[in-house]
Amino acid sequence: MPTYNLFYFNGRGRAEICRILFAAAGVHYTDRRIKISEWNRFKNKMNFSILPVLQIDGETQIPQSMAIARYLAKEFGFHGKNNVDMARIESICDCLNDILDDYLQLYYEKNFSKKAALRDHYNDTCRRILPFLEKTLGQYDNGTKYFFGEQEELRRRYELMCDRILPYLEKTLTSNNSGNKWFVGDKILMCDLMCYSALENPLHDKSSLLKDYPKLQALRKRVAEHPKIDQYIKRREKTEF
Repeated sequence: MPTYNLFYFNGRGRAEICRILFAAAGVHYTDRRIKISEWNRFKNKMNFSILPVLQIDGETQIPQSMAIARYLAKEFGFHGKNNVDMARIESICDCLNDILDDYLQLYYEKNFSKKAALRDHYNDTCRRILPFLEKTLGQYDNGTKYFFGEQEELRRRYELMCDRILPYLEKTLTSNNSGNKWFVGDKILMCDLMCYSALENPLHDKSSLLKDYPKLQALRKRVAEHPKIDQYIKRREKTEF
């Protein structure tokens, strides 16, 4: 079995889907939580200079939360059994990640007291990431239209995203076993875990978010009651986000 180190800040955020995959699989890993005060010194050690990053056997580094999640899901048996199922699972995960991404942008805008510091952090990240992308993937459109918008604009975008995606997910879940089990097939998979992890922060902000989506509510309850996930949730460190 490989050795795993997961690097992220001390919060659920984008890394929580990865932690929940480790928990559901019962696979040991080192949950390395980076303090903000450590970050400037630490980021030079990361090839991609952003978090989360999964390190495998002390060498290979995989950045980007969803790339890590897909890798772990395939390794641990939480992905689809064929290409069609994999595509369906990943489309559900991408929808949920869209909601999480918009929520986190709104969260950062509300909670960073100095926007100049946030902009400097963003610009520094771009300076570090764009050369890497240029070398490996070609041109990258970094786009800042919404990241530095006013709170109201970000709030509206986030709410519209929820209004568009949540009904689709409720319908998609209902189409499989009347929505009484899992999104795809007859066992818990990455997309079910993502439904739990991606909506945690939004539900902390607005507990009624899923009031019109009973199947999604029940699915999240089933995920939380998974014995290994239940154990993880009870013992994990409580953080603001």
